[in-house]
Amino acid sequence: MLKQRIVHRRRQRSLAIGLVVAAVGLLAIAEGFRYADAYHNVSDGKDRLLSAARLMEDRGLDIQGSELDAAEQSYRQAHSDLDAAFGTIGSDPLTFLGRRLPWLGAQIGAAEDLLDIGKEGTDIGLATVEAMRSYQAVRDTQAGPLSERVTLLLETVQPHAERVEQGLVAVEARRRAMSDDGLVSPIDSALADLDYHIQELRDRLDNYRRASRLAPALLGQDGPRTYLILAHDNTEMLGSGGFILVYGLLTLDRGKITRLYFDDVHSIYHDWRQRTGEYIEPPRPLKGYLLRDWSMGLGEASWWPDFPTVAEQAIELYRRESGNDEPIDGAIGINFYTLEKLLAVTGPVTVEEYGVTVDSGNVTEQTLIITHPEAARPWETDRYDFAAYLAEEVINRAMGIGPSQWTAMLEVTNALGEEKNLLLYLRDPQAQQAVAELGWDGRVQRTEGDYLMVADSSLNSTKLNLVVQPSIDLTVSLDDLGNARNTVAITYSNDYSTWARNQDPYLAALVVGQSTLTVYGDYLRLLVPPGSSLLEVREGDTSVGAEDVWQEHGKTVVGRYFALPIDSQKTLTFTHTVPAALDTSRDPFVYRLLVQKQPGTAAVPLHIKVEAPRWAKVVSLELDGQPVGLDSLGVETDLRRDRTLVVRLTPQRSEIPRRREG
Repeated sequence: MLKQRIVHRRRQRSLAIGLVVAAVGLLAIAEGFRYADAYHNVSDGKDRLLSAARLMEDRGLDIQGSELDAAEQSYRQAHSDLDAAFGTIGSDPLTFLGRRLPWLGAQIGAAEDLLDIGKEGTDIGLATVEAMRSYQAVRDTQAGPLSERVTLLLETVQPHAERVEQGLVAVEARRRAMSDDGLVSPIDSALADLDYHIQELRDRLDNYRRASRLAPALLGQDGPRTYLILAHDNTEMLGSGGFILVYGLLTLDRGKITRLYFDDVHSIYHDWRQRTGEYIEPPRPLKGYLLRDWSMGLGEASWWPDFPTVAEQAIELYRRESGNDEPIDGAIGINFYTLEKLLAVTGPVTVEEYGVTVDSGNVTEQTLIITHPEAARPWETDRYDFAAYLAEEVINRAMGIGPSQWTAMLEVTNALGEEKNLLLYLRDPQAQQAVAELGWDGRVQRTEGDYLMVADSSLNSTKLNLVVQPSIDLTVSLDDLGNARNTVAITYSNDYSTWARNQDPYLAALVVGQSTLTVYGDYLRLLVPPGSSLLEVREGDTSVGAEDVWQEHGKTVVGRYFALPIDSQKTLTFTHTVPAALDTSRDPFVYRLLVQKQPGTAAVPLHIKVEAPRWAKVVSLELDGQPVGLDSLGVETDLRRDRTLVVRLTPQRSEIPRRREG
């Protein structure tokens, strides 16, 4: 009897092992799956599904018709392969028995769920193929500029987007019903990949919905819309991207430009001052380091790093200075990076009034040289006429782009918005909500968890932001109570001589100032969570303290001015604490950090290091939703766009911090 029980147990063990191999092999496409046909079906289905998805991702909206046909065929065959594999597994007696074993049943159930999700994924892929075909049909049959066809494009794609939405909702529901507990590594890894792709598809679909809500209001589908355009000079930084060189008025009616002109901000400023004598008090650092007794004007409206604040201030200042009371429906912020990217699509533009041709590689330098002629005086407003003519020509060309370049323009527009080099503010609340959800509003974000924004303002009348290279090093130390002690070190390198060797001598001279100034003067603002406590500010090795600490845009703001001579480097270090930065209400605990990009800046290097509490172990690290290795708990990235870091921790012993109240 004992021998029979031993044999029986061995048979049960063999059965369980066989089922484990089947379940794991099914999902991970590993060797050892029980049935060769099912193995090949899963393998082929996965390969075809991924191949079609990669093709469509790589080729984008310009994918060829023959390539769309190939993608459609791959999706259909992938569905057939996965369906066949599901049938084989569903009819397998071994699988039937395995489902009734607690642990093994969870592995098999997860594998079957993933197969079903894979089949749903092929249907989503087919709907995407049809959406692409619909877009291309409009592009290939409709004449006229993109701005007049955007609404038609969105409406044409809508039925296919609804099919994608239905499929995605089904996948999300299936995924939520799945348990992640106790799954073997291959299945767990596959689920992590699935979660990333679900979120990626959800983000894209949500952006389509936002664009569908935004476009009609922005383009004036139900009546003309007029916008104040703010052209920032990001070689001379202020909060939202730079001093405003020129302003413009743009009126759109059903996507068609009915008015577009630009003028120098100083032209209306001086007329206003002479006409009224009115004085507007500037913020203290702007007054103390730059304007002195001058009134604040439209050119300085970009002082704030929060673009909705800037837009409202700019609209009000424009009305006061110009005396124009016509309704303004919003504001659009652009800068030199905007012009560079638009010119990369439109090609070179000639400013006929000056006989000068600019392209994406020289637009910044040419504009600086022409708008700062040797004999000019600061109060001579006509020297900025070139910038006005140029902005008008580039925007006209960009909005009138033909069908062959629609895709490139859509991609560039999306990149400009994401990188905060195109900012939108609409007074229509619903449309502005869509702008905010797209991340194109340039507002200071109000989020849970930790937060950081570094905002530079050049207050020494130089163009040295063309030269000065900042980098940010952030160390986050989480203490035993879940508070964060943050050390933010910002290093500025002003390697002017190296830069100047390869530049036009006149450009090199004007960049360091129109007088004898040879230093970069920066009023640096650090925006951190409300309730943060400043511990120290250091300039190099010297403790200097903060000049100003105040509350603005829902943040604590710390300000400090510093001077940086040419061919030198300087580090400013801020140390502050953030209470209850670790969310202990979740399992595992979560530390979340948003580092927000200042509009108009380049891809500033960013290094983040997180030090866990003594009692905790870091179990995962994500940057913008992507897993990061845990080797050093350090992340190297840049601020081409906003960055979100998420750290998950679990206690290693019983010393768990109690949640702070209040």
